[in-house]
Order: sequence, then structure tokens, then C-alpha cells
Amino acid sequence: MILHKEKCLGLGLPEPQDHETQLAYVIKCIANGHNLDTRQCRYIGIHNLHSLVSLMAKRKVEFSLGHGRVLCPFTKEVPPYPVDIVYMTLEQQQKFSSKKTVVRSD
Repeated sequence: MILHKEKCLGLGLPEPQDHETQLAYVIKCIANGHNLDTRQCRYIGIHNLHSLVSLMAKRKVEFSLGHGRVLCPFTKEVPPYPVDIVYMTLEQQQKFSSKKTVVRSD
């Protein structure tokens, strides 16, 4: 699945690389201190954040998962329904970078 580079950059996220999987992109973003939520992910072309969260847990990537009301990039409004928000704490980021984890694409 292709990620929309211009939309990623418009949200202040890093530019996705052509070879990068959605999972690798999500991990790269949160490891670099960005929060990603379901609405942002749908906007940039990731329609299954919940599945990627499951994969990260299965692969023992340490991250945090929250829920909250967030701005919808499509409508520029904050809908009343909470969504998943994934991020890494500073400690999780440091631990991740010290492991130099390789993300498989399977």
C-alpha cells in the first residue's frame, strides 16, 4: 500500500521511503517522537493502524497506546469519538534506538 508523501509532510511527519512498509513507517515515526492516531493514519494511507499495533506487540516493539479525541485531517474538526493513539515515551525511544531493531516486512 502506498503512503501519501505530501500528506505525511503536511502533518509534520517524516517522508516515507518507497521501500518502506506501513509497519516500518509507523515504527520510524513513533521512534522519532511523533504520535500517530487512527485519523492521521487513514489520511496518509494506512487504514489498519489497529492491525499494525498488534504486529508491533507480537514483534515485541515497546510502544504506548492511548485513546482520545483528535483532529480529523479530512474535515479539520474533532469528532466526538476517541481513536487509537500510538507513541513511544522517551525511555521507549531510547531503548528502541539502542537495540537497532530490524523490522521485517512479512
